Amino acid sequence: MNKVLSGIEGLDKLLFGGFPKGRAYLISGEPGTGKTIFTLQFLLEGARLGEKGIFVTIDEKPEHIIADMEALGWNVRDYLENGILQILDVTSYFSHTELSAKEGLDVHHITEDILAFVKKSGATRLAIDPIAPLVFAEKALPEITDYIRQLIFSLEDSGDLTTLLTSYVPVGSDRMSQHGVEEFAASGIVLLRLTKIQNKPIRTLLVRKMRGTRIELSEYSFEILPQRGIVLRQPI
Repeated sequence: MNKVLSGIEGLDKLLFGGFPKGRAYLISGEPGTGKTIFTLQFLLEGARLGEKGIFVTIDEKPEHIIADMEALGWNVRDYLENGILQILDVTSYFSHTELSAKEGLDVHHITEDILAFVKKSGATRLAIDPIAPLVFAEKALPEITDYIRQLIFSLEDSGDLTTLLTSYVPVGSDRMSQHGVEEFAASGIVLLRLTKIQNKPIRTLLVRKMRGTRIELSEYSFEILPQRGIVLRQPI
């Protein structure tokens, strides 16, 4: 099976070579655990390898994302200028779609637009941050489940595209995603958490699920460092 390098120091060892190619993975965690940094680091690793990537932003403006990346010491301007890395701002689109939710929603429509952009660009790496705004909270659980399943399957049906989807987890919750159903459709879950050890808050990473590859189930502490981004340290 072909693997895709994550770009996260220490993670590929836990995945026995990286993410299985062509699948969609959930990056879940509370606010401040590093979900966005994780996805951007994944895309930057691809850019360094000559693989085109797209970051779909729903909650933040592209200029803020670029500023945050540069604050970490990441030189992204060249990648953005030559098109190997692109930021797709769909905030206004989804706001408009939510307003029209009562009129009915084609569950394929949103992903068709994103995938059309991906196909045109030739990207093989995609990050959607976060997935929650793509889901209408007022819908019944069976409809939400069906929508998320079709969203993820549509992404995986695109062939060589490897996708990371971020999902918010409420503070103090044991859930692995916001709606509680995303984890069942995704091919893998990386859970980022904030915990305390000897009364000191630390960030941790656990590969909770990964189809198509062996995984190490140990939970690791990690740091977010200038230029290096997320760096795994030791099991806890």
